[in-house]
Amino acid sequence: MQDMINGLLIVLIPMVLGYLLKVNNKSYIPKINHIVMFLLYIILFLMGYLLGQLDDLEHKLPIIGTTALTLSTIILGSNMIGLMLYDRFNPAEPLKSQGKIDSRWYSLIGTICGFFFKSYLMLPTGINLYVLIVLIFFVGIQLRNNGISLKEAIFNKRGFQTGMVFTFTSLLGGVVAAFVLAMPITQGLAFASGMGWYSLSSVVLTNAWGPVQGSIAFFNDLSREIVSLFVIPLFMRHFRSTAIGITGATAIDCTLPIIQKAGGIEVTPIAI
Repeated sequence: MQDMINGLLIVLIPMVLGYLLKVNNKSYIPKINHIVMFLLYIILFLMGYLLGQLDDLEHKLPIIGTTALTLSTIILGSNMIGLMLYDRFNPAEPLKSQGKIDSRWYSLIGTICGFFFKSYLMLPTGINLYVLIVLIFFVGIQLRNNGISLKEAIFNKRGFQTGMVFTFTSLLGGVVAAFVLAMPITQGLAFASGMGWYSLSSVVLTNAWGPVQGSIAFFNDLSREIVSLFVIPLFMRHFRSTAIGITGATAIDCTLPIIQKAGGIEVTPIAI
């Protein structure tokens, strides 16, 4: 519970502080937008680098890959079906045309660099968190100076409904995956409850069932973040809630800048 509260504060505090800053000189707005994009590229690269520098990555992946792949495929598939049906019957207003997003490749480049150069440069695990805090601070400035109220950002009706559909379909997918993998339903629900928060789910399940289950939880939730990098730009225009909802818990941290890049500042409240 404490980790959940800390994670929420990491997002809300810098965003509120940034929101309190009113930029009177409008010529600074494009510069702030460029800073946000630069920080996004840094975060994606660091995400990949930290993954690539994991010990015995090439051996761990095959061992737990089958179970994690099955879990993530079924749970993500359940999310996609539910969220796309929600978008179909509750369509959002059309988005303004956004620029092409190519930043997702920075994570892949970072993974390759981390794998090959970890013996020369070992980055501390939490380094991307500090960059993320700075980025969210500037996102708060963007919200204020684009006419989006703090109330709209935190208490968003579509965001709440998207979250409800996502939670239900995740748990449903966990039950189905449990039957397919012949595991207890409680384990299937536990894996599904990570919802992309791999830093939390991997620790909790390692303590509960051991390192193998913790590793499965890690890669199951990590796959959501990786898939989101490609799904967000593809689905944002016509299936907004699907693009945002599929990211799960990462919508308020790692994938938030990508969501904003693909859909504009106006979709940020839904993600939060």
